[in-house]
Amino acid sequence: MKILSSKQIREADQYTIEHEPVAAIDLMERAATACFKWIVQHFDVDRSFKVFSGTGNNGGDGLALARMLHDSGYLVTTYIIHSGGVASEDFKVNESRLRNLKKANIIEIDSIKELPEISQNDIIIDALFGTGLNKPVKDLAGAIIENINNSEAKIISIDIPSGLFADLASGVLSNQVIKSTYTLSFQVYKLAFFFAENAEFVGEVIILSIGLNEKFISTCESNYELLEEKHIQRILKKRKPFSHKGNYGHAAIVAGSFGKMGATILASKACLKTGTGLLTVHIPKCGYGITQTSIPEAMVVCDENEKTISCSFKTDSYNVIGIGPGIGIAKETANALKQIIQNFRKPIVFDADAINIISENKTWMDFV
Repeated sequence: MKILSSKQIREADQYTIEHEPVAAIDLMERAATACFKWIVQHFDVDRSFKVFSGTGNNGGDGLALARMLHDSGYLVTTYIIHSGGVASEDFKVNESRLRNLKKANIIEIDSIKELPEISQNDIIIDALFGTGLNKPVKDLAGAIIENINNSEAKIISIDIPSGLFADLASGVLSNQVIKSTYTLSFQVYKLAFFFAENAEFVGEVIILSIGLNEKFISTCESNYELLEEKHIQRILKKRKPFSHKGNYGHAAIVAGSFGKMGATILASKACLKTGTGLLTVHIPKCGYGITQTSIPEAMVVCDENEKTISCSFKTDSYNVIGIGPGIGIAKETANALKQIIQNFRKPIVFDADAINIISENKTWMDFV
């Protein structure tokens, strides 16, 4: 699955509107319906919902969802937050539709003094801001977000947690971003979901299809793609019935140091699991017994050093080398890594401490 920028997502929306064709308000209805279907599968009708809506298109999604929940018998209170900016046309349409419902409970909030009480038993629908946000939230909207986060209620964010930037790490204070329990995002993952800094905000991400034009999405260029099972299946090679391990490559793993031989074991088992035919492990002498016992499938070459990797080795017979797990950053280990980089002309996988060493010796990459 491609990970698109917020600009590309808007372009996909517009292309779908023009070429399906579908009206923008109906595409919004489609998005709200997808959220509604997920919610009714996960929450009983006796749960109380509080919908917090901004006045942009994300708010329009929230109002459409509030209408659907109300029509299905859920107890819904909708809060429209006036925090500046002109209301979008699709927001206005969904506001009118919601107000036309009998007994629809709509409360407008214009100041911090009007912050509502939220029970920890409520289900919060966060529809304040969408993927177009490009500056930190503050003032009334910031106070609303902080109030929601302090409630300990379950929070469902529509498309993206409000306050989060779609294409960047948050870079803002945690009380300026909704801390979602669930994020119901449309069509594709947002890059923001994959930054460690954002983990406390996104919660569990559920991708909901809203029928954006797949042909258009396939033409979008992106530096980011989510690796899925279907991608792995494409590169799996069927093995011939009379082949043997020698037909499937010879890998070497350079790993481990005193007290860190577990890294060697884990890396070696992963290498074997992913299909290498032959595996040789280059380790310090202290790890010989551990390695031979834990991974008897692997051949072992011991370094001349007792506790760490200190010398390179003959690499002619290997198709690929993986180096780094648990090796440490000792000077002699760095020298061994440098020799491998200089002498081995086939693929090398750098991991863990190998990356740490290279980060201090960036010119070595010129040898690759």
